[in-house]
Amino acid sequence: MPAPPIEGDEAATGQASTDLVLLRKLQTGDELAWAELTREYSPRLYSYLRHNLPSAADAEDALSETLLAAVRALPGFDGRVTLSAFLYSLAYRKMADFWRRRHDTAPLLESVAASSTHGTAGDNAEFEELLDMLPEISRQVLLLRYQVGLSVSEIAEVIDRSYKGTESLLSRARTQLRAAMDRVDQEHG
Repeated sequence: MPAPPIEGDEAATGQASTDLVLLRKLQTGDELAWAELTREYSPRLYSYLRHNLPSAADAEDALSETLLAAVRALPGFDGRVTLSAFLYSLAYRKMADFWRRRHDTAPLLESVAASSTHGTAGDNAEFEELLDMLPEISRQVLLLRYQVGLSVSEIAEVIDRSYKGTESLLSRARTQLRAAMDRVDQEHG
């Protein structure tokens, strides 16, 4: 049974219902449900992974590992969080595994701005530099919220923090990004 939606997450209620139906089909081994899951979530998961890994091949590998982990974990998944939050938490962990294997201390967000159709290439590069100034967890929560579109409760599940802790983290990340933008404006102004 899915957890009750947090106030302000009304849109998530319909998605949770749809996710629950898909989850039940997946747990019974319905091959069409697996095709639907792959069709629905692979492009978004790939985009998230691609923004956080150095190459398309690395993102494809992490996506494959994420989907394989989902195949293994879904039979025991109870649906207390949305299917989307569950899948993104798997992707987040596969991305962390990649960076641990590489012995890098933090994944670099290649460009949230590059996926936007607004602005010039110079604006995108400048925005990418601003994001690079932020701590890794701040970049991650901003990406999960504004690029991926997860709710605060879903992000909390992905990063394994409390709802209130995640709200606070998002607030700090937005403040950090605003401060970085203000510094750039002052330098150019």
